[in-house]
Amino acid sequence: MMKNPQKILCALCAALMLFAVGCAGVPVQRESLRIVFEGMPEEVIQTFDSADEAFRGKRFDRAMLLYESILERFPSGRVASLSHLKRGEVFIAREEYTRAIEELTLIPDDGFEGDPIYAAARCKLALSYSRLGMNETSEDICKKLLNKKIPSYLKPEIESLMGDNLLESGKNRAAFDWYMESLKSRPDTRLKESVKKKIEDIIADGLSLDQLQEIKKAYWWGYPSGYLLYTLAVVSCDIRNFEKADEYLSSFLSGHRGHPLFEKGEALHRRIADMKLVKHYAVGCVLPLTGKYATYGNRALDAVILASGIFDSRYGSPIQLFIEDSKGDPDTTREAVRRLADKHHVIGIIGPLGSAAAFRAVKEAQELGVPIITLTQKKDIAETGDYVFRNFLTSDMQVKALVTYSIDNLGIKNFAILYPDDNYGTKMMNMFWDEVLWQGGQIRGVESYSGKQTDFGKGIKALTGLDLSEKNKISGEKPIPIVDFDALFIPDSYSTVNMIAPQLAFYDVIGVQLLGTSIWNSPDFLKKDSKYLEGAIFTDCFFLDSACPEVRNFIDHFYAACGREPGNMEALAYDATKIMTDMITEDNVETRDDLKDSLSQLEDYPGITGVTSFSGTGDAEKPLHILTVIDGEIVQIK
Repeated sequence: MMKNPQKILCALCAALMLFAVGCAGVPVQRESLRIVFEGMPEEVIQTFDSADEAFRGKRFDRAMLLYESILERFPSGRVASLSHLKRGEVFIAREEYTRAIEELTLIPDDGFEGDPIYAAARCKLALSYSRLGMNETSEDICKKLLNKKIPSYLKPEIESLMGDNLLESGKNRAAFDWYMESLKSRPDTRLKESVKKKIEDIIADGLSLDQLQEIKKAYWWGYPSGYLLYTLAVVSCDIRNFEKADEYLSSFLSGHRGHPLFEKGEALHRRIADMKLVKHYAVGCVLPLTGKYATYGNRALDAVILASGIFDSRYGSPIQLFIEDSKGDPDTTREAVRRLADKHHVIGIIGPLGSAAAFRAVKEAQELGVPIITLTQKKDIAETGDYVFRNFLTSDMQVKALVTYSIDNLGIKNFAILYPDDNYGTKMMNMFWDEVLWQGGQIRGVESYSGKQTDFGKGIKALTGLDLSEKNKISGEKPIPIVDFDALFIPDSYSTVNMIAPQLAFYDVIGVQLLGTSIWNSPDFLKKDSKYLEGAIFTDCFFLDSACPEVRNFIDHFYAACGREPGNMEALAYDATKIMTDMITEDNVETRDDLKDSLSQLEDYPGITGVTSFSGTGDAEKPLHILTVIDGEIVQIK
């Protein structure tokens, strides 16, 4: 039998060792106490001290050898029990829980009422079973311990372990109760922080709304009432019960200033105000449905409606589509955007078309904080602000794709340009020239022509030196063209190119690679004699004869719904709408800012017009198709 002072020392030792166990099974290093049993030789005491020092230094092999040497001298009794306890602790530190169980079960119950060594060993045994996933066995040991007289410092550890077992079994509500009991038992600082973290995690993501409301009745004041109120507000917000969310938030913000979640509570309060401003599934559409651009606007609208799924009974789309006619007028467009935002409370807007109308629309949308995906070529329009995005086939994209393919894939370095002297032709000429120089190529000649011309001989002669040769020609000899370029860029319609190509052959300008833009991509391109267009290369974002299953499916659905085949305008409008509606219905998008953030982070969206991402300025980035003419047919080569 131990003397009283020795009992106290032993109890302190057991408390220290239990403290080291922790819920993670990793010892916490702290200065140990020397344990002395009656009649224990001094050299054994020193061996224990050395072993404890090795354990604290994580020299586990050394500690095990020292404890083993003690067991060899004292194979039974109190000293042996203490050695087994220490060895079990080493196994737990190594996460060798099966061996820990084998070691700890060697400690007998010597019948001492409230024996701290036996109680600590049983607690560690329960911990080991829990770490092996044997939660019911661990729980049974814990219950038996709690029904006995045990040292007070063990109680919060055991109650916390009960919570761990229940949590691992998916019984979150019961685990919560045990963790709260552990807090009431006054655990040490380390355990207290660990238990509180588990309580807060359960509240945040482990209880139903009914369970949260039930717990709130019992903990309406003090810890963890703040966490409960905040989470109840979040859950209520998620189910769009804004009235209850506001009620919970008001209680939280008024009674928990300084709470760790206080700033999040304020942010949620602002977010709820934003959510009240919009209808979650309401999407606006602004297009020219009357006026001179009505043909294009109505084509795009067909695609928007198809993408929204509002008439597709198979899927039951929740999307609400609000359509406004811009009439192609900038002022009407601005008013339409404001009406969609303020009256219909849309979360985002698709459209419009045209430079002037689009510019007025994006300015208004940016001011109102409404995300907009516009369909226009207007330069730098996406740079208007962070709510502005564009999904369209721009001149920049086409020129870059053409030059890159020509230089990298065809090995062409020398280019010439024959262009119409209108706005489109001049813009494309300048962009192509800049891009060729940027990529290390050379421009050998540039000539323009009037948009009303049908005879392009003057420009062709100027590019090939035939104009000078004719002035200095020897009678009877046919001038020979000097073709010092390998590719000729013609930024004009397919009908004009149909006239230019045979005239190039007439002047013996043959073997030159013809390059063009998406306006060549038409079934009418090859209606005339196509032999002069064989091998011509141009770009587009949509190819009607694509072999891609997703594109074929889109074409079939569009034809079934609209009775005609889609073009790139319809494909781009479809993609813009699908991008927005997919984010609304699939992502965690509740406010206009949520939608803006999701759009700005869009990467590799599998669109009909190609894998699409939005750049930092809001412009769509996608690989363009490279199309060519082979055997009188347009085919995709990239």
